[in-house]
Amino acid sequence: MERKFGVFNTVEELNRAAAAQKAEGDLEALIGLAMENGLDREDAEDYMDFDMDRLCTPYQAAVGKLNLEEQELKLESQMKDWKDYIVQIAMEYEGDELSNSIFLPDKHLEDVLAAGLKLASKNRVKVNEKIAKAAGLPSGNIYIGMCGRNELRKIVLEYYLGEKK
Repeated sequence: MERKFGVFNTVEELNRAAAAQKAEGDLEALIGLAMENGLDREDAEDYMDFDMDRLCTPYQAAVGKLNLEEQELKLESQMKDWKDYIVQIAMEYEGDELSNSIFLPDKHLEDVLAAGLKLASKNRVKVNEKIAKAAGLPSGNIYIGMCGRNELRKIVLEYYLGEKK
């Protein structure tokens, strides 16, 4: 699958490219650059119009990439919730290390989601018959797998940072 993003190796490279477009006064190119990296048109317009030292922060770049990956993967339901939780983790993480790592072109949301799904499958448990009946499901062996927030957080930090937390 050919990705529409991941052209830059670092957020600094993205910001240098944006600075070059700003210096040339090329708003349309700047808007294109922003949107190709998951940023809003307004981000580019504000950067062009105001005395800002960069187009985006590492956090904004990470969220932009995650949003592009979400669109590419057509995430719904639990997978979208997991992506949104990764955004929350990045926002709460002290410093820019996690956001910078999320932005790296060799790091992919699908890998994190796959690890979460694999763990959820491994954690499958049999659903109590009373619960299944109350849900209107047919009787029999019904199983559900889960990956909790703490487990997903551990997956995220291990994948993006190599941390064992």
